[in-house]
Amino acid sequence: MAEETESQNSETPEDDSATVADESAIDSAEEPSIEEQLAQAIQERDAQTDRALRAQAELENVRRRLIREADQIKQFAVAPLAAELLPLLDNLQRGITAGESTGNIEELLNGLQMVSKSFEESFGRFGVQKIPTMNEQFDPNKHEALQQVPSPDHEPMQIVQEVETGWQMHDRVIRPSKVIVSSGPPAE
Repeated sequence: MAEETESQNSETPEDDSATVADESAIDSAEEPSIEEQLAQAIQERDAQTDRALRAQAELENVRRRLIREADQIKQFAVAPLAAELLPLLDNLQRGITAGESTGNIEELLNGLQMVSKSFEESFGRFGVQKIPTMNEQFDPNKHEALQQVPSPDHEPMQIVQEVETGWQMHDRVIRPSKVIVSSGPPAE
């Protein structure tokens, strides 16, 4: 019996070494060699470099396209306004021609008033509005005071006369109104 135990014990280490040898053979077959790993890493690097270069080229193309589109927008930004104003200019020229041929100043004046009203309506469609002035308090953000005059009918710094119409687009002043402002009642 002792011999059997020894033979069993002696077989076990041999079986273990055979198993370890088989496992190392399997592990070496699964793991690529250093050269293969290097080749694979180089391929991955090259693929990533190619993707990065393509993305950079695409970004540059988008940038160029956006610059070109922005230039076109700047170049043609006033086209809708010009298209809106051309019929008004035509009406103004018709009024001048009619005034010259008839010699009737009242008709010419009515025609000019209609064209002026058409201009204001066209500007309104683009968000351009007159700045209110008459009997308003002077606002240095919207008005430019040309002169102060004494006025018994108006408070100090109240606008009494508009010299030139001011215009604003939404909340932005395009041109301030030029006004004459009251300095209050005259001094006695």
